Amino acid sequence: MGFLSFNERYYERKLKDFENRDLSEDDIYEVKQLLKVLDDLADEGYTNLNNHMEADFSCLTRLRGILLNYGEKPFPVDHDRVPDTTYGREEYGLEGILNKLSKASFEYCGTSDNPLLVEMRKYSEWIEYGEDTAYIFLLRDALLPYMFFNSRKRSNIYPWLISRRFLEDITKTENMDDDIRLPLYEALEEGYTAFDDFSGYCKKRIASVLDERAELKAVLLELLGSIKHDKIMVIESGYMGTVPMMLKALDDRVDFRVYTTAPFLYETYKEKIFCRKYEDLRKFETVYSQDHLLRYSSYCNGKFYVNESLDNTVLDKALAEINAFI
Repeated sequence: MGFLSFNERYYERKLKDFENRDLSEDDIYEVKQLLKVLDDLADEGYTNLNNHMEADFSCLTRLRGILLNYGEKPFPVDHDRVPDTTYGREEYGLEGILNKLSKASFEYCGTSDNPLLVEMRKYSEWIEYGEDTAYIFLLRDALLPYMFFNSRKRSNIYPWLISRRFLEDITKTENMDDDIRLPLYEALEEGYTAFDDFSGYCKKRIASVLDERAELKAVLLELLGSIKHDKIMVIESGYMGTVPMMLKALDDRVDFRVYTTAPFLYETYKEKIFCRKYEDLRKFETVYSQDHLLRYSSYCNGKFYVNESLDNTVLDKALAEINAFI
């Protein structure tokens, strides 16, 4: 069981359904979203699944053929593309540089022309705020929602850079996030779609993974233990919800909110997602401030450290984006 087997069975089942009946507008929308999942994986450099399913049962060709038959086009891969960004060697404490950027953006006169920022701000407002709850913003993908909360002087907010680079740095293991994500696919393959059942299965399996990675488990427990609030709400962009589910496996206080998720998790995460517009996820994740401005550098004594981009264009566009959230 796992990533390949789940997706292969899921897409084969969906294709058989789509190809054997007349499709409604909602059905066509679903086809476009499912194709976008695969196109996004390829855009990020993960081509193994696409190659596997195309070779096995012409998955992408058939999805595109369905859209062509109905006079539709796939969702474009249309986020801004930035040449390789150069980062400075100097390390900055994450919270300190975020405060510096917030002040700089307040004085910045430029405005961003990215229309998705309106929806991202609505997402930030939708999260709401409770004094009995601590809010963990997973960077880089939730930098703008963090800025929204920070500018409103919310005290119990925590920017954590638990990224792929962080996981590899702590464990000295490549693709560590795949090991943590695997139980989510296994739960879906086992038929656990109701959230409580899904979460219960994932908690046990992820806990087993972390038991084998004592160094990572210790760091995460240290971070979670520093929070004294009754509730913890983890905020991120979405897709599988891997890191929120990992934190939930270690601490029963954890809940989470995401902008959107994969179509096959819409029902499972229905109480935790802002919208069902998977097609906007990559655009959400690749705004300048979240994708290019800062890079994980190190973690030490409960603090995250980053390098900052030396590209003035990236900084200008990032400040304009942040300005829309403060």
